[in-house]
Amino acid sequence: MANGMASLMVGASGLKSAQTALNTTAHNLSNINTSGYTRQQIAFKDTQYVNYITDYNSPVNSTYGLGVSIHEVRRIRDTFIDKAYRNENSRLGFYEAQYKAVDEIEDQFGEMQGVTYQQSLNNLYDAINELSKEPSSTVKRSSLIQNASAFMTRSDAVYQGLKNYQQTLNTQVYNMVNTINDLGDKIYKLNKQIAKIEAAGVETANDLRDQRDAALDELSKYMSITYYEGQNG
Repeated sequence: MANGMASLMVGASGLKSAQTALNTTAHNLSNINTSGYTRQQIAFKDTQYVNYITDYNSPVNSTYGLGVSIHEVRRIRDTFIDKAYRNENSRLGFYEAQYKAVDEIEDQFGEMQGVTYQQSLNNLYDAINELSKEPSSTVKRSSLIQNASAFMTRSDAVYQGLKNYQQTLNTQVYNMVNTINDLGDKIYKLNKQIAKIEAAGVETANDLRDQRDAALDELSKYMSITYYEGQNG
């Protein structure tokens, strides 16, 4: 059986591992409102075993353990759900952009306000038909002039509205490209930091991985992405 010193080591390993678990719990609680934070969990493992002789006449020796240690501090996160979320988030961003564009164009043409651009075109068409039936009528001539003037005014308003919207879209695309480039640069820097910390195979850069996952989540809003993790993280 274990001697007195070994017993102290076993007890100390339990206390040390329990303290690490408490620190991890405190870390989880303190980051409960941190955006993108993933809850962390301690995985324990037994330490090495020591052989000791129970009977000098027996070829079989017994062993005893020296306590418990930390196997890893892991994140409670599912990579498959992450990929599914980012795929759907890309689709959501695509359809939201389409919806906003259609909604803006409908607004420019008055489709949702009840005064449609098509109505002014129909009024002009009807005025032309009526004048063709009675070309000498001054009333119908005046009606054609009024409807033609209204049509041109409305057409110019629609054109200017669409032109301004195109400029707005160009600005949005420019800003979006800058955001994508910034996110790409952020992910690149996080990759280097993660690889540096995890190179020795002792530590896991959980908090930096959370930041990288958050950046990937945001990036998926702007474009369809594919990615993989190499052996160096």
